[in-house]
Amino acid sequence: MQKSKTQRLVVSHILSKELVMELSRATSRSTFFQSLSRLLQQQFAFDRLCINLYDPNSEMLSYFSAAEGTVVSSLSPVRKAEQNTVAGHVIATRKPVVITDIAQHFAESVLHPMAEAGLTTTMAFPLILNDEIVGTLHCSFVRKPDNLYGIMELFLELSPYVAVCLGALLALEHLEQGGAPSSLQLSCALPEANETFIFESPKMRRFMAMVNKVARLDIPVLLLGETGTGKTHLARYIHAVGKRATQNFVRVNCPALSTSLFESEIFGHAKGAFTGASTKRIGRIELAHDGTLFLDEIAELSQEMQSKLLHVLDEQCFERVGESVSLSVDARLVTATNVDVQQAMAQGKLRRDFYYRLSACTLELPPLRERPEDIPVLANFFINQLCPQHGLPKPRLTSEMTNRLLDHHWPGNIRELRNVLSKILLKNCISGELTTDDIREVLNKEGDDIQKLESLQPAPGEAAFEHDSARTTSKPARSTSDGPPRLEDLERQHILETLRRTRGVVSGPKGAAALLGLPRSTLQHRMRKLGIDWKKEAW
Repeated sequence: MQKSKTQRLVVSHILSKELVMELSRATSRSTFFQSLSRLLQQQFAFDRLCINLYDPNSEMLSYFSAAEGTVVSSLSPVRKAEQNTVAGHVIATRKPVVITDIAQHFAESVLHPMAEAGLTTTMAFPLILNDEIVGTLHCSFVRKPDNLYGIMELFLELSPYVAVCLGALLALEHLEQGGAPSSLQLSCALPEANETFIFESPKMRRFMAMVNKVARLDIPVLLLGETGTGKTHLARYIHAVGKRATQNFVRVNCPALSTSLFESEIFGHAKGAFTGASTKRIGRIELAHDGTLFLDEIAELSQEMQSKLLHVLDEQCFERVGESVSLSVDARLVTATNVDVQQAMAQGKLRRDFYYRLSACTLELPPLRERPEDIPVLANFFINQLCPQHGLPKPRLTSEMTNRLLDHHWPGNIRELRNVLSKILLKNCISGELTTDDIREVLNKEGDDIQKLESLQPAPGEAAFEHDSARTTSKPARSTSDGPPRLEDLERQHILETLRRTRGVVSGPKGAAALLGLPRSTLQHRMRKLGIDWKKEAW
């Protein structure tokens, strides 16, 4: 039965008073938000409720608290307030939005995250405090409710009170952190690092849509990607979204395992099994029973270790060192590596049967340079995370500063971005004001440091290359008028000769990167530095 407008006004007034009373009892964002959700549920049924906070300096949105109801996991909790999004449109127009067919409204190649989660109808309202947008209030439904516009009118009456409560609660938070009320800034709520992925780009939206489907299937997953792309973080996310989220997540750093201690570390040992085994030890695989076992950098295991692990994975049982009793194990397997697995198998470093056992599903994390839209979002996320963590002043990134970050190649990916931002924040703390030149200086030094590290790395394929190339004819490197050739000229010639041998192929088991013993991204970085454009050459 639908209520009249007068009745709805009375209801909204009562709800508003209850909200203010709840605020006086709320001890956190989550308790206040749960109170709001409960009060609304008493009036009508909804499938999802959430509040976004808006930071006008960075133009970023983030969740005020964990959303209530339907989970929309492929929607980043920290994102840009783009005008083509629901929240972005509400902020730009300062007016509410009602959409009754989400899938049709967002006619994109990839299904909208809310439509993917089964939601068809949504409404959003601006939260305005002192004539400033502080956030947006969203309510969504699986089926369009019959009293949709009655609900909308109720939210229109309620939104100003929600905004006041929101500002008051955030002001209290700010005071507890030692800040003055006059300097209150409505900063983004930061999700825990192991709870979510931060992204904005269409490429990552498609990738995360696939991840969320795979995470719920409880099958082995092999994660591929360059160093620093977030494979460990993604493994934790898969565990958190999957069916075993309440059980243990056990990470094994494979390069740190020595052959002699491998069995004891993975399978455990009985008391007295060997000299020094004074107590019984529970192995990593037993700790992961009913949970997730994450094997990081799996290609670094020796063939012998791979064989022993393969046997356990196939039989789903193992024996502790020094015991003859078989123990059953049921753990989801997630593995990761930053090497080219086809090349590793061709070189005999990775057993083919072991690889096939691991790769029921393979997910390759794209490098940061292939999803530049994520750089500003991640930068703001790390700034909001690092500043309170280290007691540093929070700078404002201008569009020019952001462009400097976008121009960088990021061979170290997200890990490098976080490291660079730490240096930038420290520089800001010392100088008192962050400038574009400061960012340029930090990035230039970062590039120089990477170049020095690369020059110290041995190239396993170099000796074979030199042996073969001794039979080829090539122009000698340029020399200076009073000395030997410059190092960069020799390096440039060396890379060009390798590219000629591979007919311009950079990646893959027979590519130039493999012959030089370098990661593909590192070789491409050096080529750009030396002015080599292999795509324009007729190899």
